[in-house]
Amino acid sequence: MSEFHIRCERKDIPPYVIIVGNPDRATRISENFLKEGKLINSYRSLLTYTGYYKDLRVTVSTTGMGAPSTAIVLEELIHLGGKVFIRVGSAGGINPEIDVGDIVVATGSIRDDGTTPKYLPLSFPAVPDFNVLSKLVKVSKEFSNRVFYGVVGSSDAFYIPYDDKTLKKLVESNVQAVEMESGCVFIVSQRRGVKSGAIFAIDGNVTLGKIKPKGTEEKYKEGETIAIKIALETLLRMYHEENKK
Repeated sequence: MSEFHIRCERKDIPPYVIIVGNPDRATRISENFLKEGKLINSYRSLLTYTGYYKDLRVTVSTTGMGAPSTAIVLEELIHLGGKVFIRVGSAGGINPEIDVGDIVVATGSIRDDGTTPKYLPLSFPAVPDFNVLSKLVKVSKEFSNRVFYGVVGSSDAFYIPYDDKTLKKLVESNVQAVEMESGCVFIVSQRRGVKSGAIFAIDGNVTLGKIKPKGTEEKYKEGETIAIKIALETLLRMYHEENKK
């Protein structure tokens, strides 16, 4: 029996899953990084593909934007057998040293959303699985020398910017970037007993007032490509580690 929103069945979803907010990113990953990538859901534009990265059977699934949609898709993927999830997304830099095309690996998320308190109280930290994080850190160093590690903000309100006072506090507290879904991914994963991590390509810098600056699309795409490769390679190594004979 298929799920309500991602019309997939258990046979369609392996334990290792990449989740993305943007359906175009899901298609890009399937077409350019997977062998035998097959579209298994297009309902509600939550495009979901399953194929192979080297010898790893992997799903790439679209969550849509924000915590509510992300929670729904993640819950359904877990119902179908997903065990290890890596979110690959875009984010705006908070750290003034971060530029377009750089990579951020989240070590935790600020829970500035309305969904996760339904799962766990705000006093519960939103953090990735330690093994997923450790491998993301190790693999990322092999792919780029422009990788930053730290806490990210995870906010529901894309068009409500941080005020100057809050932004100053975030910079002083070494927050690296802001996006919309990682806090939800970490909390739902903790609540449901699965593993997750998150990696981002930077598309601008909020602190510097550079919001998706013109002429940087190619630079961002290069960063996105690196983030995708890091995520896939991380899942592959986890698969090999967990399936040692």
